[in-house]
Amino acid sequence: MTPLSEILCSLFGFGFCVSASLGAQGVTVYRQSSGPIDFAVERIKAAKPQEFSVAEKTIGELADRGEGFEVVLAWKDEASKIETLPDAIREQLDTVVPQGYILRRDGKRIWVIGGDPVGAMYGGQDIAEAMKIGGLDTLADGDHVPYIAKRGIKFNIPLDLRTPSYSDCSDAFQANIPEMWSMDFWRAFIDTMAEHRFNVLTLWNLHPFPSIVKVPEFPDVALADVWRTKIPFDDSFSFSGSDMLRPAMLKDVEVLRRLTIDEKIAFWRQVMQYARDRGIEVYWFTWNLFTFGTEGKHGIQQSQTDETTIAYFRASVRELIKTYPLLAGIGITAGEQLQDRKDEYSRENWLWKTYGLGINDALRELPGRKFLLIHRFHMTRFDDVERVWKDLACPMEYSFKY
Repeated sequence: MTPLSEILCSLFGFGFCVSASLGAQGVTVYRQSSGPIDFAVERIKAAKPQEFSVAEKTIGELADRGEGFEVVLAWKDEASKIETLPDAIREQLDTVVPQGYILRRDGKRIWVIGGDPVGAMYGGQDIAEAMKIGGLDTLADGDHVPYIAKRGIKFNIPLDLRTPSYSDCSDAFQANIPEMWSMDFWRAFIDTMAEHRFNVLTLWNLHPFPSIVKVPEFPDVALADVWRTKIPFDDSFSFSGSDMLRPAMLKDVEVLRRLTIDEKIAFWRQVMQYARDRGIEVYWFTWNLFTFGTEGKHGIQQSQTDETTIAYFRASVRELIKTYPLLAGIGITAGEQLQDRKDEYSRENWLWKTYGLGINDALRELPGRKFLLIHRFHMTRFDDVERVWKDLACPMEYSFKY
């Protein structure tokens, strides 16, 4: 199909096309180099191309003012090195916090200085939104600080028939398994998150490890390919998640993607890098104790007291952290399939032996790695958590609800 612009040029002559181009306002963006700022510049360029002609330059090219609007996108550590930075802004740099930014008008030059690259990105998005709805003349000086520091999405993720999340016994979840392995989906989803200023993505799965890591001590657990079932669903599944994968579901399957575990790892690293470049932290959350995907392998059992199973979980957690340098943390649940025992295999003792020691093992090999454990306050007791987790090698936060 011939683009409309070409048809109009043919009908009205070349002069029509020139006049349309000349009518666009010029905007020059002077920017620093970082993933979040790259995203902001993309939004600015796409804001209203029929009304704004956007040129992109480096901060080092900042010179005497031109005729059009100029936007300077930087974060405070680097902004302090800009010789032409107005003194009034320089004096305020120490007050700009991470994720925050200040916006200052100086004629047609607009300074957007973030507390970090993510803050600069949010300021750049304000520029883009102003261009869409009212023009750059509508922008006013302002100091911007996030009201809530972590703004997140809970995402029950249907990775594979063999590694289900909590709601996979449904047509919708089975239909969306292939989307979880599509970079096009994650680009659109993560871009939308960033546009709406979300900065935390939590991926929830009953037992994700076979689909996302290789464990040297348990090599047969890693799953190749991506499956879903063709068996129709009914409403008889347990709310506890215990039968989210039934033997009958494995008798009639569809292979959606042919992927090795190495290709799966490369895929999730790409997703996490894309999220990082938009200021978004990624976490994996699990329920316990579930062993979907390990059936008949290495003696792993659906048993709270089985030492092989404990060793498997500990090694899987270690490899998860080592495999994904951009993973911000893990969230854990003391249920829905952990018995309320009072011995060495109690819920919290089991979680410590698996997740706690696995985290400590990984961080011992990765000194300086920032990592966070989020412990859901669900089917557990505060005094047990305090007592058992005292030697954790990373910060821990509680998730309290219900």
